[in-house]
Amino acid sequence: MNTGMISSRYASALLSFAAESKQEDVIYEKAKVIVLNFAEQPKLRAALENPVVNFDTKKKLMLAAAGSKSDKLFDTFVQMVLSKNRESYYQGIMLKFIDLYREKNNIYLGSLITASNIDALTEKKLTAVIESRRNGKLEIKKSIQSDLIGGFILEVDNTRWDASIKRQLQTIKNELAV
Repeated sequence: MNTGMISSRYASALLSFAAESKQEDVIYEKAKVIVLNFAEQPKLRAALENPVVNFDTKKKLMLAAAGSKSDKLFDTFVQMVLSKNRESYYQGIMLKFIDLYREKNNIYLGSLITASNIDALTEKKLTAVIESRRNGKLEIKKSIQSDLIGGFILEVDNTRWDASIKRQLQTIKNELAV
């Protein structure tokens, strides 16, 4: 069976169900937490795929992976996934749900690398510039790399803006070497 197709169908159904219940944003946040938990806890996937682990334990694991307090809509979805023996697709379903939600709501994912922490105002100004050009919302994953010396590197989709001191020094070095 095609795992991508199964994940896609369940994610689409969850998005429709969440939209009808006006809980898309809540489920989106839960999906991000679930994906993060799968990345941080590799044994989660193994536990869900283990046929020895019983239904109730799998349900508790799936709900716990969502983090915050459970709600009826999400409980119903988890119950349905388990009743159809699709728990091994749980991570894929959540990844696809995130993709569908972002596409529907015109959300772009970006990466911001800086030499040190930046203040909220600077981050807000930077994202506002990108959002105005992209006609959408930008979600940024931040990281720090002290070897940049200063400045930043911003990546959105396939576009990279490198305004780091490290790159500027490398450019000067290359020009002087010629």
